[in-house]
Amino acid sequence: MLSAFHWVIIPAPGSAPFRSPMFSLPQLSPIASRRFRLLAALAVAVLALVAIWKLLAVLLPFLLSGLVAYLLLPLVNVVERRTPWGRRRPRLTRMVMAGLLLLLVMLGLLIIVAFGVLRIIDQSAALVERAPDLVSEAQQIYQAVLAEYETRVPPNIREMIDPRLQEVQQALADGLNAALVRLFQILQTGVGLVVSLVTVPIILFYLLSEPDALGRGVRSLLPRSLRDDLCEIARLSGESVGVYLRVQLLLGAMIGVATGLGLWAMGVSAAPILAMLAFFGELVPIVGPTISLAIAAVVTLVTDWTKAPLVIALYLILQALQNILIAPRMQGQALGLHPLAVILALAIFGLFLGFWGVLVAAPFTAAGYRVLSYMVREWDAAAERLEPADDPALDGPSSDALGSAESSDSSGC
Repeated sequence: MLSAFHWVIIPAPGSAPFRSPMFSLPQLSPIASRRFRLLAALAVAVLALVAIWKLLAVLLPFLLSGLVAYLLLPLVNVVERRTPWGRRRPRLTRMVMAGLLLLLVMLGLLIIVAFGVLRIIDQSAALVERAPDLVSEAQQIYQAVLAEYETRVPPNIREMIDPRLQEVQQALADGLNAALVRLFQILQTGVGLVVSLVTVPIILFYLLSEPDALGRGVRSLLPRSLRDDLCEIARLSGESVGVYLRVQLLLGAMIGVATGLGLWAMGVSAAPILAMLAFFGELVPIVGPTISLAIAAVVTLVTDWTKAPLVIALYLILQALQNILIAPRMQGQALGLHPLAVILALAIFGLFLGFWGVLVAAPFTAAGYRVLSYMVREWDAAAERLEPADDPALDGPSSDALGSAESSDSSGC
């Protein structure tokens, strides 16, 4: 261990001192200084990730706006570069395109919400109308089961079973109360979340109209000696998250279309809204599909209970195919990971970080793999490019060819 530390930190005989405006460590050789900056950049990136994770509730509008902007920016860039007015007035073109796309996004969300709310209101009205009949039928079934239980089960066995049944009933009641309390807490949190999401359109407009401004601002705050490495880490991580987002949208579209067609073939009246819920549920791993399945089961039981087994079977089959065959393979190919690595990442992140860990497991694993590959590549390249014998000019301020400390501050990450 000490020998490895000595190899990294202690300068080679005859090597030139390293001069850096941020890390002034004259005892380091150029190779050691380059590797030291790589480790420092990785440490800063990890600290930034932890800070973002801790401030997730505050930064959520910015993250959502960034994801939407990532999907829409290619269209803005095409209009700016491929049209005559875009080349003549690029800034005005970007602002106009940002405004139009923002209006389209908001209009689409309003249509989806309005359509979904109307269908939910219809189904809720049907549930309210049938509620007395459902309660009466449930009571009749309970009384029939209780009568059969008292008739067929001997008294001595009932004496052993009844206390257990009471414990189960009490556990169900306690679970229901806990669920209601949790739902109330979620609703309270949701109010603040809705208020914060109001700022998403404003943030999205600025990200679409001035995408480089944020990158330049962040880059100017970074230490000059670590700037290029941190920007490269951010670029690799952003590409991994973007690829994952596109894969999830494609998976959601596939599941939504398959669910809608299956429900339509069964004659389910709420097929469109249930297909839409299946699409959005697919964007949230594990929990989302379960919620969409539960909603579909309840809606089918209310409207036509005879179709409920077929609907549940359809959802289970689609989820089994998606979770076992389709999703791991698509995510693995898109993210450059083996399907087993994706499954293992979901298990590990879910164990330590819960729901949010499952949500970010695949993109974080892919980003970590790409960042570590970059670190290893640059670590090895430092010895090849910064050998003193190969370049006699290593003793100057610009000796570190990979540091790029004097790079332009005007470019974004």
